[in-house]
Amino acid sequence: MRLCFCSDLHGRAPLYSQLERLLRAERPELLVLGGDMFPDGDLDDPRAIQGRFVHERFIPWVRRMRAELAGMQVACILGNHDWLFSKDYLAEYHNQGALVLLTHRAPWVLDGVGFIGYSRTPPTPYWVKDFERLDMPDDPPPEMGGAIWDRTAQQPRAAEPETYFVPQTSLQSELAGAVQPPAPWVFVCHAPPHASMLDRLPHVDHPVGSRAVRRFIEQRQPLCSLHGHIHESPAVTGAYFDLIGVTTSVNPGQSNTRLHAALLETGNVKGSLQHRVLA
Repeated sequence: MRLCFCSDLHGRAPLYSQLERLLRAERPELLVLGGDMFPDGDLDDPRAIQGRFVHERFIPWVRRMRAELAGMQVACILGNHDWLFSKDYLAEYHNQGALVLLTHRAPWVLDGVGFIGYSRTPPTPYWVKDFERLDMPDDPPPEMGGAIWDRTAQQPRAAEPETYFVPQTSLQSELAGAVQPPAPWVFVCHAPPHASMLDRLPHVDHPVGSRAVRRFIEQRQPLCSLHGHIHESPAVTGAYFDLIGVTTSVNPGQSNTRLHAALLETGNVKGSLQHRVLA
């Protein structure tokens, strides 16, 4: 199965246009979107921007591309810049058959290949916290809080470091309960694995990826794992993939103006893997 993967478009029209060009040229059977596909939105009323983008821009775009490229499936996860209401919206569109919202609780299978998805990341300096958790159970809370979406009040509310992060299940604990599909299978996860070629920032002298995600890959050994989140890592390390045991882990990176994406064949990941940078 031919697969195209990209992440972190953040609602930028030029990147979506470039992705259209790539899809038309390559005609993959599956497009996988790795989270942070939407603009952040204003803190006072994030639905006015991010929610509207999902309904009025993103889903029409997905439907148009699927109609144009007959037979192409679209699967996605969310990321740390996404609000909880966006997950609720995508779950509704998943139920309608517009796309597939991947989860770690129930595998999705296409052409004999299983997929699970995981949207959470360790704490970041950004203020949307719906999909952030402590990486490991004993990690201290971050210094900075932010905001989460209150489903009851239908508005953002403060998420303080101690009261929000400490009671939540960590990435490690949550991933321990992930349902593993039969081989071959693919792990789609916004956060890249720690201490890999995929989790380095410029001017930062240490890896910034998830230790829980790395441990999960080491223990479960999927066919491949697809990541985003750290946009600059391929430019810093000079590599957009790494091997963790038998798993080929990929982070194509992203920029504000030039699309970064990866193409691969699930039947021959190492031999078919390509990094594409468009303008």
